[in-house]
Amino acid sequence: MLKESMIAGEMDWEYLRKRITLPPRDIALEVAVMLAKRVPGNVIEFGVYNGDSTRTLRRAMGGSEKQIFACDSFAGLTEKYENAEVGTFACEPPRIRGVQIVKGFFEDSLTPELAKRVGRVALASLDADLYSSTLCALNWLTPLLGTGSLLLFDEFLGEKESEKRAFEEWSVATGIRTVKVAEFLRDPSGWGNTMDARPLFQVVSAEILPGSEEPPTPSLRKRLLATPLGRLARTAGNSLRRMGQD
Repeated sequence: MLKESMIAGEMDWEYLRKRITLPPRDIALEVAVMLAKRVPGNVIEFGVYNGDSTRTLRRAMGGSEKQIFACDSFAGLTEKYENAEVGTFACEPPRIRGVQIVKGFFEDSLTPELAKRVGRVALASLDADLYSSTLCALNWLTPLLGTGSLLLFDEFLGEKESEKRAFEEWSVATGIRTVKVAEFLRDPSGWGNTMDARPLFQVVSAEILPGSEEPPTPSLRKRLLATPLGRLARTAGNSLRRMGQD
């Protein structure tokens, strides 16, 4: 039997690939969108490539009024990533109805003007691969996040845990608290040799989500009168009052 302590990254992919079934990326994106629907704000994606994941986000949003922004340089990797060479993932920007494409390297395209257009963020899908790109996206996102905002990472453990290191450094620097609400194991990113993961984090603060207010607690008297015995007592009391009036 496998030890319970074995987690993503601890077993070689060549051994596991013929022994396990992993959820497709669409599942992770759809779950993230489902949770984001009750969170105020829009959806933004960092790392678009040919737009497959962007189309999944749009489809999962259904008739939601949330806007979708998709950010990528479309010039490919600027650094080698595991077994993926510089320039990998270069392509023409996809044309996707209802999606606002933001073309350019993050340090140039993630501007204050874009932040005003995007507004509060309900869901950020981070597929930037590189440590530097992920940290740049997270730092830009910081003022746009609030309670309930979701952060979905696509290759958290790949290339010496690039996305994980960026996320942990950002968390310490900003003090923003998050809770991991889901995690999806995945095949190696960058065609590496170890398991990877797609974790989903949710921001937590003193603010509460809309619709989360506790309903007023009925008084003890009202709760007692709502029971069968209480209803019987109320009926008896009404009968006695009518008798006293006769």
